[in-house]
Amino acid sequence: MNQKTETAAADFTATKDELKKLLKKIKGEESDSREFSDARREFKEVLAGATPMMIALAEQELVQEGFSQDDLVTACDIHLELFKDSIEKPDLEVPADHPIARFQEDHRVILHLMEELRETVLKAKSRGSLEAAQDEMASIERLTDDLLETENHNVRQENTLFPILERHGLEQPPAIMWLEHTEMKQEKKKIKALLNERESKDFPTLINLLEAMSIMLIEKFASHTQKEQNILYVTALEVITDEEWNDIKEECDNLGYFNERRRN
Repeated sequence: MNQKTETAAADFTATKDELKKLLKKIKGEESDSREFSDARREFKEVLAGATPMMIALAEQELVQEGFSQDDLVTACDIHLELFKDSIEKPDLEVPADHPIARFQEDHRVILHLMEELRETVLKAKSRGSLEAAQDEMASIERLTDDLLETENHNVRQENTLFPILERHGLEQPPAIMWLEHTEMKQEKKKIKALLNERESKDFPTLINLLEAMSIMLIEKFASHTQKEQNILYVTALEVITDEEWNDIKEECDNLGYFNERRRN
């Protein structure tokens, strides 16, 4: 291992360990609002410079050390705050009629749906029983169907943007994005399947699974979208010609767009 690689590995470990330390600090200071606020601010600053892998490993190690899923909800909330900022105000600016502008708008809509799903799961959890949470469960099912409908976003990219990038000799970024599209679609289908089996499961097990799955989906989407914004779209703007962008837009229009009411 050369010096540069050793330095990068040391930086990775140091950041991961700092994330763990601050999460423990947040957990220990929840009763003190000022200290808790300071700890959240510190965590947010470190999180802004962390990679998705650092975050995932920090959370995994904390679970092995006794942290529960509920303990990690705060980390998810802070990560989501940062992610929302980048979604609402992306660094990458393009004309309003550009295909990437539409992809970025899709991100905002999808994030809203995922947030609403997680919040509705928490409302259902507070009801205490499946019978008392019937309204929330119906909303969760509707939101899951809406999220499955947003697969149209991925189909448009896979059928228009990805082939042109591959034509320019860029095969790896689209391949990674396609794999992650498949993984997130499977997660949505798992939530749908769990909902279809809800009558046969005890409520605490059901709702805890739904909570964990909704958090995992947001985290995966956060990581994936950061890659799209910072790698895929930046690269695409460098290599794709104006004529090719026009072709992409025309084909996207032909494929159509998911549920327009969610954009209002």
